[in-house]
Amino acid sequence: MSLKKENECLEEDHSHSDAVEAQASTLKIKLQDGKSCEKILTIEVAPERISEEFESFYKAIAPRAKVPGFRPGKVPRDVLVMHYEKNANDSVLETLLSESLPRALREKDLSPLTTPEIKDIQFTKDKLSYKAHVEVRPKIKLSRVTGLSAKKEKVVIKPEEIEKSLKQTQEMHAQYKAIEGRAAKMGDFVITDYVCSVDGKEVEKRNDDWIELKEEEYLKGFSTQLVGVNVGDEKDVQISFPQDMADKRAAGKTAVFKMKVKEIKEKTLPSLDDELAKLAGDYKDLNDLKQKLTADLEKRAFEEKEAAFERELLNELVKHNKIDLPAGLLQRRAEYLTDQARQRFVQQGGTDELFDKEKEKMVKEFDAEARRQIHIAFLLDEIADTQAIKADETDLVKKYELLSQQYRQPKETIEKYYEGKKEARETLLDQIRNEKVIDFLKLNAKTK
Repeated sequence: MSLKKENECLEEDHSHSDAVEAQASTLKIKLQDGKSCEKILTIEVAPERISEEFESFYKAIAPRAKVPGFRPGKVPRDVLVMHYEKNANDSVLETLLSESLPRALREKDLSPLTTPEIKDIQFTKDKLSYKAHVEVRPKIKLSRVTGLSAKKEKVVIKPEEIEKSLKQTQEMHAQYKAIEGRAAKMGDFVITDYVCSVDGKEVEKRNDDWIELKEEEYLKGFSTQLVGVNVGDEKDVQISFPQDMADKRAAGKTAVFKMKVKEIKEKTLPSLDDELAKLAGDYKDLNDLKQKLTADLEKRAFEEKEAAFERELLNELVKHNKIDLPAGLLQRRAEYLTDQARQRFVQQGGTDELFDKEKEKMVKEFDAEARRQIHIAFLLDEIADTQAIKADETDLVKKYELLSQQYRQPKETIEKYYEGKKEARETLLDQIRNEKVIDFLKLNAKTK
């Protein structure tokens, strides 16, 4: 994740005119330490600046103000104030807050991590003061970066893994033949239309659904009840749903599947020979296919073990480098992780209501992961700075090549996307820099 501050709207150009500098001088600013990773600005706007803004508001609105009994542009000032006082107060306060806060941040050289929280506003026609609680980057003193120890397992592919991969290749090229003149048996596929009901209410309906008849299955006993059916049969299959179902409306309850058998198919696997290799792709023979499957297994296993090594290494980095973490940033990250989990839950068939019921059980997990991610992000930032590790245009070009292969898109398409989106490009540069920092950690780590 990137720790660039989110409120870029608070940043202003450093080349200021004399007029802007004069306005900045109308501020009184007091800086105090707040909670961990927090600064408190007490900001007071000069009375003359407030009066100036009120004058500007009424001057702008006078030509178009609509007041009964007066023509536009002819409304006396006291009448104008009487009718538009609330609008004026709201407008002036908003303008002065949006103007004074960025200037105060700039003057005190503060870079907020999140949008500052405004509190204790006191506002009248001749007075404006408020406090801005600003969350800032923690002070980091790296204790241990090199010599971290983590377990790194060797890649060993067992013969049974290769056999399993070959079996999967056979399954991918299986043939399915329609059966006539006999009833369904274990190993067949039954193609049906069905309606599933729980407590007399329809919860699911499907057409042309393929159901494999097998001994071991999630809904135990489902296949057994379909053994012996013929094409054209109508069959009620009664099943008790497991307690751990995502859809809590049906969990643990009895369901009835009203099924109409439309077709029965028998699966035939190709022989494990050179012909299978040719079916699977551009392979000379079965041995060539085995070598490719073995290479794929080795690559996948290496990536998995490398990811495990990296995670353990980063955990060690966190363990040996304690820092204070900004509460607001932690909350935002935890909320983001919760939202991501909610989206996955709904995509898998759950509902928002069911997620909310289970959410409390996961809060500690989300909070812990948010804390870990932010801790790591700050440490990687600091290591990049202290070790002068950067990501440049050359790194971007290499990354475009990798992304091109990963997404099977022309490199030009990938490059055009990132060059046209400044924020996405900056995020990608941050990602590359972090990858380089992690490579530095690995290079200087001890493996168990």
